[in-house]
Amino acid sequence: MMMKQPELGRKIVELRQQKGFTQEELVEQCNISVRTIQRIEAGEVSPRIYTIKTILSALDRDLDDLQQDSVFETKVKKAMLLEIDPSKDVSFIFTQLHIGWIAGILSMIAFIFETIDDWSYVINQEYYFGKTYTIVLGIISIILFSIYMRSFVLIGNLFKNTFLKLTAILFIVINAITAAFSLIDLDFTILPMEGNGILYCVFMGTMYLFFGMALYKLKGLGQLPATAGIIQVVIGVMLLSIFLAIVGGPASILVQGLNVAIILKAIETIKSQIKS
Repeated sequence: MMMKQPELGRKIVELRQQKGFTQEELVEQCNISVRTIQRIEAGEVSPRIYTIKTILSALDRDLDDLQQDSVFETKVKKAMLLEIDPSKDVSFIFTQLHIGWIAGILSMIAFIFETIDDWSYVINQEYYFGKTYTIVLGIISIILFSIYMRSFVLIGNLFKNTFLKLTAILFIVINAITAAFSLIDLDFTILPMEGNGILYCVFMGTMYLFFGMALYKLKGLGQLPATAGIIQVVIGVMLLSIFLAIVGGPASILVQGLNVAIILKAIETIKSQIKS
């Protein structure tokens, strides 16, 4: 949600100073009176959205820079260890991103074994490696996916894409809920197998749709995010259609390879920016 005064005024001061502008120089760029700028920065008035956009445009910024987490979002972040401060030492950021892409690859492998296990139950009415293995693998898969998707919370912060950050958080939550329900209902006593499959397709299809849109909007990493985003939107549509889920399901595992490439691209981009 948008910052309110006085946080809004303090943030505008911070952005102006980062740009190297005095109040007078900012006035020249956005044609707003010095007195108005002073009152906004002091937190004395709440400017109209048009005024805020004009100031941000002069500072080469956008509304994403003024977004503030709600109380609910803050609690979810703390509970799931998602609060990553992009202002921390760059080695910390690199460590988190490296952990993320490694978790992404391991998550792909875990999903492949889960798929084998699921198809074994569909065909033979029993899990290939046994129930204990299925439960352990499911828990590991939830953890790996959460760590991997956590990287996109950080990338969303670093590259000013609030939509990506929020979608990644929601993806973690939805994946954890659907996977946990599947582990609780291994024998499909709560919900029939078909109903369980439809539930999965609807929730995960929706998340792939929104995550793909968020990646498409990600700027600063070349064409890779846009390409990966379009593919994931298509996968989302496949899953939501239900009858194409047999293709969308395996594709959703393989597309994680593209997401891993995006994390690696983010690392490369940050390194090049530091060197320059």
